[in-house]
Amino acid sequence: MADHDDDPIARLRASVNVPPTARRDFIKMFGGAAALAMAGPALPRAAWAQAAALPEFEAIPDGWKGEGEVVVVTWGGIGTEMQRKAWFEPFEALCGIKVVEAIGPDPAKLKAMVDTNTVEWDVCQIGRGSMIELLRQGDYLEPIDYSLVEAGVTEAFRGSHALDIVQYAQMLAYRTDAWDRAPAGWADFFDTAAFPGGRSLPIATKGNVPELVGALLADGVAKADIYPIDIDRAIAKLGQIKPEIVKWWESGAQHMQLLLDDEAPFVTAWNGRIQAAKDEGRPVELIWDGGMVMSNAWLIPKGAPNLSNAQKFAAFSSSAIAQARYSCLLPYGCTNVDSAKHIPAAVLANLPSAPENYARLVPYQHQWWADHRPETIEKFNAMMLS
Repeated sequence: MADHDDDPIARLRASVNVPPTARRDFIKMFGGAAALAMAGPALPRAAWAQAAALPEFEAIPDGWKGEGEVVVVTWGGIGTEMQRKAWFEPFEALCGIKVVEAIGPDPAKLKAMVDTNTVEWDVCQIGRGSMIELLRQGDYLEPIDYSLVEAGVTEAFRGSHALDIVQYAQMLAYRTDAWDRAPAGWADFFDTAAFPGGRSLPIATKGNVPELVGALLADGVAKADIYPIDIDRAIAKLGQIKPEIVKWWESGAQHMQLLLDDEAPFVTAWNGRIQAAKDEGRPVELIWDGGMVMSNAWLIPKGAPNLSNAQKFAAFSSSAIAQARYSCLLPYGCTNVDSAKHIPAAVLANLPSAPENYARLVPYQHQWWADHRPETIEKFNAMMLS
């Protein structure tokens, strides 16, 4: 990169190639109910450490330009590496604002900073659920300046104090060499006679939520009728599969290893991990039907020292080109509907935000989970102890 230090445009062009890197932990990226959504083992190298021809910015609004810096807090690992390529470097080159990276967004720490008037962060990668919880406790977040945000970011991804930036899916995954026929959905997950072998589902710790949606689908509830969730019915259904669970996972490291080792040939997993393993030639497959589609978001702490730059960065990274760049680097979906035209068809086909995939998923309802998470965890834990 030394050759491009004095030429920001050359530096931007050079950034479109992903350099070979060592295998990294795919550190957790999401707050709220999906705080560990990206935690655990590395994606297979062949799946992401390849040169990628990314879409380029032709022009940017003057309102995104500025000077100084912005402190952006993310979860580190390969997720942050790809954000650097997709967002940070072009933002610096085109907008004139330096991105200062920090690792480890934490709602409790954000709250403490605001309470003590010692805010050091400008933009934090946390979930929409954290926005709801923080606003219930007080005036802890700055509202998003949507006058800077492209129209392609639709209302579904606009929170008053949170701007969604990545979509991902928690869905069924299985080994293709486990049975003579392929399973099709949640009913098959619970059918251990037709599809024998260990199972793995998330436990209600470290930011995860129990698999209530899948349990209800397996129990015959239609996707359109999932919410409001019948907690008791879902927990009772999970109790039926409990003897077959070889491990209730806390992180992606666990469910991925169980699947690859064939200890649990049928698990719930995050789409990016399974797609990466599949691209590497592993005998694994995803089932889109009945998965949960989730998202994480930028939150701006109240009193952010570089508030104007924070708003500009949030708008820039949610733009159609920026979102498309990230999806081309990692198989996670966009929150800008105009991004699709900038993404190759082969890449788009594997994203949760692709219309044909999204239609098969159940959108995660942040408000419902914020309202009912304590009750859900209490009843889930009681089932685990019974």
